[in-house]
Amino acid sequence: MKNTLRIVTFMAILYANSAFAATGAMGGEGIGLVGWIFIGFMALIVACQFVPAVFMLGSMMVGFFGKAKNNEKVLDNQ
Repeated sequence: MKNTLRIVTFMAILYANSAFAATGAMGGEGIGLVGWIFIGFMALIVACQFVPAVFMLGSMMVGFFGKAKNNEKVLDNQ
């Protein structure tokens, strides 16, 4: 019984914290600090993925439109 009471109390505290965190979103008071941190983190992830993509695109364009280097004709020796 003691363990059950501890678990129920712990879960009630956790769910109450979630409810307090959601009150700002329901009132329409703006995005808040946590929202801006989340958006900034997502922008950082996008920026970190964008830089290697630009380098890869540049390498592909050099491969498609650049000068051919060390290409020799393959001759059939039959």
